[in-house]
Amino acid sequence: MIPIIQGLFIGLGTSFIIGPVFFTLIKNSLQGSKLNGILTALGILLSDIFVAFICLIFSKEFLINYVNQTSSQIIGAGILAFFGISILFKPVQLSNDQEKQLPKKAIKPFMQGFTVNFINPAVFVIWIGFVTIAEQTFTESYHIYWFIFGILIGIFTTDVMKVFGASFIADYLNPKNLISLSKIIGMLLILFSIIVVIKALI
Repeated sequence: MIPIIQGLFIGLGTSFIIGPVFFTLIKNSLQGSKLNGILTALGILLSDIFVAFICLIFSKEFLINYVNQTSSQIIGAGILAFFGISILFKPVQLSNDQEKQLPKKAIKPFMQGFTVNFINPAVFVIWIGFVTIAEQTFTESYHIYWFIFGILIGIFTTDVMKVFGASFIADYLNPKNLISLSKIIGMLLILFSIIVVIKALI
């Protein structure tokens, strides 16, 4: 099978992964604009490109050591907790002119998608696995790159699908329910950060 197609199927399979990135993407998509969610998805895509590049360049032993370091995990947990707390105290703001205001604030959802994905140790573990599969499956370097490219396309495609799904659901929710859902997402991000800290200290 063509490497890019194999990678695409694997990337599409990531749609079943539920974690901090998923909740951040959904929260930003509920801001009342699909563009808000797509900007988050682009931030996630860019961070995945960086992580994939790092996994291709550095040795797996070095990366696994980085992922398992207590300090790295606690720093990542702290950033997740910060996002969760900020969502709790500043829930979804709905406004009729939100579409007009969005371009001025485009960097925020983009950076949230990039940061939450990049600081998550699990993302590095997943990409170490992807790169290992690529290196064991293909002998030509350009086949490996096409395989990775296919994975990236698959991940971005599923993220965009989640954005449109969240926007569709948002159309049928009232402002009170959207704010409550935003708070739940904030608490889930805090919960993830606590789990990461507990695992790091055990």
